[in-house]
Amino acid sequence: MELKIYQQKSLDIINKFLKGLEKVKPAYAFMDLTKQPYKDEFFGEDIPFICVKIPTGGGKTLVGCHSVIQIMDSFLKEKMGHGIVMWFVPSEPIKSQTLRKFKDRKDMHRRALDEYFDNNVKIFSNEEALRITKNDVDDNVCIIVSILDAFRKEKTLQNKYKVYQENGALIGHFEDAELPNTLEKDDSGVVKSLANVIRLNNPLIVIDEGHKTKTKLSIEFLKDLNPSFVIEYTATPRPESNILVEIHSSELKEQQMVKLPLVLESHSQWQNAILQGVLKRHELENIAKKEKGERIRPIALFQAEQEKEDEKKITVGNIRDFLIREGKIPEDEIAIKTSTQNDLDGVDLFSKSCKIRYIITVNALTEGWDCSFAYILISVANIGSRIAVEQIIGRIMRMPFAKRKEQEELNRSYIFASARNFNEAAAEIISGLESHGYSKHDMINSAEDKKQYEFDVERRINEDFSPPILAYENDELSFEDLIGEDFELSEQNASIDFKPHYDSDGKAIIDIKEDDKWVRGAQKVLKLTYIDKNFTKKELVQWLDKRLRFTVLDQDDKVKFLEKAIDSIKGHTIQDLSINRYLLLQKLDNTITEILIQHAKNSFYQALKDSRIKVRSFESFPIAITLYDEIPEEFNKNYYQKIDKLNKEEKRFIERFDLDTLPNIRFWIRNRDRKDPFYLQGWHPDKFYPDFIAVTDRDNILAIEWKGEHLIGNEDTTYKADLAKEWEKLGNGKLHFFLASNDNVDEVLNKIKVL
Repeated sequence: MELKIYQQKSLDIINKFLKGLEKVKPAYAFMDLTKQPYKDEFFGEDIPFICVKIPTGGGKTLVGCHSVIQIMDSFLKEKMGHGIVMWFVPSEPIKSQTLRKFKDRKDMHRRALDEYFDNNVKIFSNEEALRITKNDVDDNVCIIVSILDAFRKEKTLQNKYKVYQENGALIGHFEDAELPNTLEKDDSGVVKSLANVIRLNNPLIVIDEGHKTKTKLSIEFLKDLNPSFVIEYTATPRPESNILVEIHSSELKEQQMVKLPLVLESHSQWQNAILQGVLKRHELENIAKKEKGERIRPIALFQAEQEKEDEKKITVGNIRDFLIREGKIPEDEIAIKTSTQNDLDGVDLFSKSCKIRYIITVNALTEGWDCSFAYILISVANIGSRIAVEQIIGRIMRMPFAKRKEQEELNRSYIFASARNFNEAAAEIISGLESHGYSKHDMINSAEDKKQYEFDVERRINEDFSPPILAYENDELSFEDLIGEDFELSEQNASIDFKPHYDSDGKAIIDIKEDDKWVRGAQKVLKLTYIDKNFTKKELVQWLDKRLRFTVLDQDDKVKFLEKAIDSIKGHTIQDLSINRYLLLQKLDNTITEILIQHAKNSFYQALKDSRIKVRSFESFPIAITLYDEIPEEFNKNYYQKIDKLNKEEKRFIERFDLDTLPNIRFWIRNRDRKDPFYLQGWHPDKFYPDFIAVTDRDNILAIEWKGEHLIGNEDTTYKADLAKEWEKLGNGKLHFFLASNDNVDEVLNKIKVL
């Protein structure tokens, strides 16, 4: 499955963090990327502890599966694709939902794991893991899905938890093993418990909905499991979280994942809230009939105050009777989903034959329930009574089929609330949105139903602008063009300098600490003895080929190169290389990348010499864009009405740039990575998106890249500057590139003034 842009962005940032860990400790790798302080008081300085913030509906679990692959492939490569992953969830419904996804080999989450780990993946609930064998752990990635409470260790309740109890079925894990001091003991020695099995294997810990681990005790019990890496996914991080990735709600909307904005309408009488909600649902169904290619049956969710009959409360029964009596709703269109009644059991709400259009609940839809046909939430519980409306808001925001609709009304979600006034309802709904990772900007008043989404902005400069980019024979230049159809990797030098860390007995044969690199937990690694199957050369090559994903290469050609590379390693057996295959994979990945970049660079400059690379305009900047996180200030010469958030240095620069000190600037644009049409493709695989692009009154086009002083002169910055200068040369004096920093900002602005 192709990942959404923001999902891939999340994984790219995690990958950069993992690359940083090859040289420095977690705190420095984190601060280098985020410029924020790192909190290591819970897991210490050697165990990475990071947070990925993605709003509800953004596919956190899928990103989590791919990041498990990344972490096992790099930071935990010594585990060689085996070991334990603890996947903690906050509740039993989410646990059941997660297990269902992970155990279904047709599900995209399981497919991603199976494909990478060669189907050597085993899924356990914490109850099933009480029978996990040593062979399970030695031969597979074992993902244990558990609620947090199953592992909370409170002295008064300790006997309640089977994960800490002696368990004869687990004895094989402790036989002939060097047992660290971190294991729990009783009077008879080490306790043969599931908790100790987990500690013995230094698990990767994944926390789904990390903000639910609110207490210090929650963090402490995770540390007690002796983790090697901790990563949490949440819509609302805790103060203790190290937020490495932050995805905004507008990014989900732009990728057509959610219905935004949310339209709020409040009524003082609950009966009116219901009737207006029913009318809106009926209106949406009629609108949905105009939608081409999709059959959508909008559903309204009702939140009652309670299930049990009570004269002072608005109950499930009250709403059902009111719908039938006053709303004239057929009984077969109404379903009840509560703790004691589940009319949805076994029902496919997406089926064409399903008649259900109204679902009445109290709060049973809070977790583990998902139907993108749900468009409307009608809460008859007086908002002032704080009946957890926020727990159900996320149920109505998912976009059907993850595809924006032609009819704008179907791109929004709706809440009809019983409240004394709009402001009272709005305050509570905003609180609920924030608990799902959204903001007050994601909601509008129903009186302003035609108002556009806060983060959708139009251009303020009424001028089409198609920036010139590098072209190759009248088409956009690509990395594939530079590699060419005739390139043969197998004809390149395949000799590599590779030093295994382990011999055929699985014992460390060299000190794994290298010159300038920080390597985590050497003392832990040295205790491990690997029992690994004996690969043949062919099997090893197949394993490497599958993971070295270079789309520009012919597979047969790549295989020939891998065979030559393996043959070039002298003094080590195929078994030695098999045991060290993750290290070998990384070495080959770097080697092939370097070969491709050098070949592409040679091709680039030859094509320049032959005049096959020129500059051409292709795509225009769009009339309207969706921002990630806006800056409240307005600028005089910005192409759009507002711009995305900048870091402090970028903001200071563009404030000076926008002032009348540069009267020759006609307009400027904040150029966004992967989203806008201006980029420079060079001899590196990734496209380069300069931070800003501007046009002067004389039609000079400026590309400006801002860099912090610590990045000036590094390899990436040097490459970008060299590439941009070639673009500049092709512009016949009308294209100009500037690499700006605090050290040269005045010089850059003075040069721009005369263009």
